[in-house]
Amino acid sequence: MPTAIMRSHAGIFTAWLLLTVANLCFHRLIPLDETRYASVAWDMWVRHDWLVPHLNGIPYHHKPPLLFWIDNLGWALFGVNELWLLLVSPLCALASLYMLSYLAGQLWPGNHQAMRMAPWLLFGSLIWGAYLNGSMFDMLLGLCVLASMTGLAKASKRLDWRHWAWYALGCGFGLLAKGPVVFMHILAPFLLGRFWSETAKRDPALWYLQGGIALVIGIAISLAWAVPAVLNAGDAFGGTLLWHQTADRVVNSFAHRRPLWWYLELSPVILFPWFFWPRFWQAVCRKELFADPAVRFCAIWFFAGILGFSAISGKQVHYLLPLMPALALLTSRALTSRAPSDLRIGDFLPFAVICLFGLGLLLLPMLPNVKTYHWLQNRQLWWPLAIIATGIAGIVLKTRSRRLTPYSLSASVIVLLMTSLAGFFSSTGNAFHLNDAAAQLEKYLKAGEPIAWAGKYDGQFLFLLRLKEPMTVIQPQDMPQWLDEHPHGHVISIGPSQNPVNKRFKLQADYVQPYREEWLIVQSLPNY
Repeated sequence: MPTAIMRSHAGIFTAWLLLTVANLCFHRLIPLDETRYASVAWDMWVRHDWLVPHLNGIPYHHKPPLLFWIDNLGWALFGVNELWLLLVSPLCALASLYMLSYLAGQLWPGNHQAMRMAPWLLFGSLIWGAYLNGSMFDMLLGLCVLASMTGLAKASKRLDWRHWAWYALGCGFGLLAKGPVVFMHILAPFLLGRFWSETAKRDPALWYLQGGIALVIGIAISLAWAVPAVLNAGDAFGGTLLWHQTADRVVNSFAHRRPLWWYLELSPVILFPWFFWPRFWQAVCRKELFADPAVRFCAIWFFAGILGFSAISGKQVHYLLPLMPALALLTSRALTSRAPSDLRIGDFLPFAVICLFGLGLLLLPMLPNVKTYHWLQNRQLWWPLAIIATGIAGIVLKTRSRRLTPYSLSASVIVLLMTSLAGFFSSTGNAFHLNDAAAQLEKYLKAGEPIAWAGKYDGQFLFLLRLKEPMTVIQPQDMPQWLDEHPHGHVISIGPSQNPVNKRFKLQADYVQPYREEWLIVQSLPNY
């Protein structure tokens, strides 16, 4: 491996390590999603049931089990802890960065500059870096998609079963990671192979035969879990897993329903910082660039995914994370194929936007008649000042170096992410974690005082309290009756006010803390 690539890989690892350490210092499991997934993994650990995931004693049909299996594997090796849960996604991200460099080498053999640049472009993309530390499914899915795309790229030059094995494994493990959504990422480049692949053009019948068999093998890998799980948990589990969580999200989403153009509206954020860099648009919009079959492969991968996710009803920004490597590859090829030129005023625009973001964060809470979030009202002053300093430092360094490489932009975004991670969690207090509340509830349990949750329960405390039995869940209107039956008990609820009024029953608040933009309140009978 050339020395320049080795240095680049060392730099990637250093940046990843710094961001991950900052994450572990400030980040705790965030409700609702991260605490829910931790509780599903914990339920699997307690039950020793690796087949059917459960949440609070009920089969959990929302997601396949691969992430929960990895969580349990880590616990088996290192003991049950929260740290491992916060490391799974960063480790998947690190593997993705190195696999992306390898894929760039497969697409453009000998283009060492693209191999160095592509991982930095991906790491320096705001949304990819922002979700790198989340204890969720998307980085794991992204790694599976990259495996499939690597196999597809290799098969495009030589139809070999070893290459299709990568495609099949990426498909199968992607299905086990997040379900049929993996097809939104890996299907279009295969089906449109004749537009970019040498072997698909030369022998289309063999291309589609071998690729189709690889897809069948990938599906079979997932069915090796799904069929026994459905037989064990019942048809309702399978129907909900395969239909309600997939088809319903496409045509009539029960969650995160957005308009068709929603991703287009968010494109300045999704494509930050490259959206604000004129040289990016000049590089990727050149017609002659798409004469390169590998560029067409990346374009199909990215734009087919964007169109597909725009067409479905349910949308979230993190759904696009497995598409971001395609954009990084396309951009690295575009930037390395152009002769460098002198610095222009537009090259400083992304750094200016970073400064404006810091300035907005600094001034917004001070403006009259502006409704701000709890964390924004309490934000630490050093946070926006550090962001402004990051943007200014980028401008100064760019002016001194006179270099046009995007590495300084990527480094600025990584520093922005580290600063914002520390600043956000320092400003929110315990509003985005439940460790303090869990410590208080643990005292009640050790004293033999029962607890119950009033309202919709998403498993917030199963893992944090290491509960061996399901949490008691009641309806809010049943709180007085439950407390009457359990006079030493405590009821947890979520509400818009930290001073809830119960006209039927006088209760005392034992513990109160911010909970996202609401309040978590633990109540009991007065003077029990």
